[in-house]
Amino acid sequence: MEADLIIKNGFLVMPYVGVRKGDLAVREEKIVAILESASQVKAREEIDATGRYVFPGVVQPHAHLGRADQVEDFATETRSAALGGVTTTLVFHRGTEDYGSELAGMVREAANLAYADFSYHLQIMSDEQIEKMPAYLKEFGISSFKLNLGYKGEEAKDKAILEMNDGLLHAALQRIGTLPGVVACIHAENSEIIAYHTARLKKEGKDDLISWSESRPDYAEAEAVQRTLYLSELTGCPLYIAHLTTDKGLRLVREHRKKGGAAVFAETCPQYLTHHMHSPVGRRGRFIPPLRKEADNEALWQGLAKGDIDTIGIDQGVRKIEPEEVSVWERKTSPREAVTMLPVLITEGFYKRGLTLKRIAEITSANPARIFNLYPRKGTLMVGSDADVTIVDLNQVKKVGKDIIQSFSDFSIYEGWSLQGWPVLTLCRGKVIMRDGQPRGERGYGKYLERQPG
Repeated sequence: MEADLIIKNGFLVMPYVGVRKGDLAVREEKIVAILESASQVKAREEIDATGRYVFPGVVQPHAHLGRADQVEDFATETRSAALGGVTTTLVFHRGTEDYGSELAGMVREAANLAYADFSYHLQIMSDEQIEKMPAYLKEFGISSFKLNLGYKGEEAKDKAILEMNDGLLHAALQRIGTLPGVVACIHAENSEIIAYHTARLKKEGKDDLISWSESRPDYAEAEAVQRTLYLSELTGCPLYIAHLTTDKGLRLVREHRKKGGAAVFAETCPQYLTHHMHSPVGRRGRFIPPLRKEADNEALWQGLAKGDIDTIGIDQGVRKIEPEEVSVWERKTSPREAVTMLPVLITEGFYKRGLTLKRIAEITSANPARIFNLYPRKGTLMVGSDADVTIVDLNQVKKVGKDIIQSFSDFSIYEGWSLQGWPVLTLCRGKVIMRDGQPRGERGYGKYLERQPG
C-alpha cells in the first residue's frame, strides 16, 4: 500500500470507541487506512507519534470572525486556532438584510485568508431572512441559524442587532422545524430581566465584575432556555443552546430530554468551567453571558462527564483588551481564544476530574461535527474521513502568555496559568498547519464547507 503520509506509533483517540494503539495512513487529504502496524505501507513522509495521543482535529463550533471591516480575522485567528488543534471553525455571521447577495463573495474572501477549513451559521432577525432559509441551505449548505434573545434597546443598537421578539422566534423555529437536519442556535438570555437589573445596579453606583454577573442573573438564562424549549415542543425544531453557563439551565435541558421530542444540544465554553464571578480577574472577566458561581462551574463539569453537555465552543472573539479602569458597563466583551481549549480540558478535566480522553474527543470534535452535518467527513478518525488530526503530548506543560496564543488579541483569561497537555502537531486534510507550537500552514489553504444534511 502506498500513502502520502503515515502517522506511526501513536495512541489513537477514537470518539465513541476509546483509545487504541495504531497507525494512520493518509492519501490525497483522506485517511485511507487504520493499522496495527504500518510496516507494509510505503509513504513519502512519516510522523512518529510515539508516546503521544492522536486526536481528531478540533471542530470549533462557535466563532465571531470577519465582522465589519475585520475579515482579516480569518487569517490571524484560524492560524492561531491551529496551535490548539483546530482544523474546522464555524463562524456566526449576522446582517439585517437578505444574505443571498453577499454570501458568495464573503465565502470567496474568507477562503482566500483561512489557514484551515470553515463554515457559517447565519443569524436570523427578520421575516425576510426566515423566508430565505431554504435557499441558504440549498445554495450554500448552511444548515444552522442563530436566534439571539439577549439584546434589546441600546445593547441591540450598539451591536447593530434587530430585536428578537417571541413571535419572530416562534416563526423562525416553526420554519426550521420543516427543514430536516437543520438546527436553531440559541443565545438564551431574557433581555428584559437584564435591562431591569442593569438600570438598578447602575443607579446604585455598582461597577465591578460581580455587578456585571448580577445584572444578567442565572434565572435570566434559565427562563430563556425554558421558553425556547417550550416553543421547540410546539414546532418540532431541534435546538442548540449556545454558551450554557448555569446549573439551572442545564437542569432544564436534562428534563426536556426525558420528555422526548425534538433534539436539544447544549454547548458550554472554557471560561464557564474555570472562572466565576469571584475570580480575581477584575473587569477583564466581562463576558456575555457572564461568569457565574463556583457551583455552576462544577455542575457544568458534571454535565460534560455525564453527556448532558454535548460540545465546547469558544465564543471566539477578537479584539484588544481594554484597560481595567474602563467601566464594566461601557467596556467591550473580553476576547476569547481557541488555543487553550484542549489544554484546559486535559488539565482541568482529564487530570483533575477524570474526564476521559474519549469524551474530550467527542465534545471537541465528533459531537459538533454530527450536530452541524460535517460527520464523518470531520470530527473523527475513520477511513474516508478528512485527515484532520491533532497530536497531543499529555506531559507537555506550558505557561499561557501572548507568545503561546499568537492572536491579534492581546489577552487570555488563562494568562499565567500552567496547563498540561498541549497539541504538538496539527494536520488539516493531511497538511501540517502547526508543528511544535508554531504555525506551518498557508493563508488561503482553508476550504469553505457546505453542510447539507445527509
